Amino acid sequence: MSGRSWREHLVRAGRRSVRLPLLGLHILAGILVAAALGPGQRRRYVSTRPLVWWSRSLCRIMGIRLRASGTSCDGSALFVANHISWLDIFCIAAVCPTHFLAKQDVTGWPLFGWLCRRAGTAFIRRGGDNGAGEATEHLVWRLRQGERVLVFPEGTSTTGETVRHFHPRLFQAAILARCPVQAIALRYPHPTGVNPVVPFVGDDELLPHLWRLLGEPGVVAELRFGKVHLPPHPARDALARQTHCEISTLAAASLEYPRRPGRAADHASRRKPLRNPSASRA
Repeated sequence: MSGRSWREHLVRAGRRSVRLPLLGLHILAGILVAAALGPGQRRRYVSTRPLVWWSRSLCRIMGIRLRASGTSCDGSALFVANHISWLDIFCIAAVCPTHFLAKQDVTGWPLFGWLCRRAGTAFIRRGGDNGAGEATEHLVWRLRQGERVLVFPEGTSTTGETVRHFHPRLFQAAILARCPVQAIALRYPHPTGVNPVVPFVGDDELLPHLWRLLGEPGVVAELRFGKVHLPPHPARDALARQTHCEISTLAAASLEYPRRPGRAADHASRRKPLRNPSASRA
């Protein structure tokens, strides 16, 4: 191992030695808050403030710098965003108070799954009988109660290089609830294009992925809010196409990442290459 590799290894170990204890304490604080303020028997999720606080603190501990452009709408709304990593939930929650719809697999993640349940996350069963129908019905109920919910219409995470086709079925919830819809474009920029460490795709597992992130010097997360689509809405297919086009445009025109001379080649040589998504842009 070269001298430079040793230095990089020691620096990463130093970051982890600082961040890991802080993360452990922060998760403990989240457990205590979630146990005290979680949903009651009637399953009403009154406030998103604990999740906002917890998410902002998590981003600081992880060295994530948030850059937001635009404004989220007030009141009940269905938010839609492209999906790159499990970090998406906390980056969005830090700047846009909302609950989330996540895949059922998240409930099995150590601690994070329990915290998501206590924070009011709704879950969808992939591949189950009428899983999307049940999720839509639950979303309609929540939106009519005045809540705010975000969904990832791609149905899976990607490397962030493209935005996959949006599944339109969940958009039916906003049509039935007659609530606004707003798109959020999410991107993790890097001097080489897209940050190759952040995407949580393929066979990635949570704990090894978290370990890699804890050693990173810092991650930039860009969020751009689109226009607010007010009801009455067109058909769900048209609404899905509109928001997909909007997010694709906003992500492509994302805020410029500050490049430092001589660093792009260094980053490219030290990071593993991105894997291309299996689906093409819609």
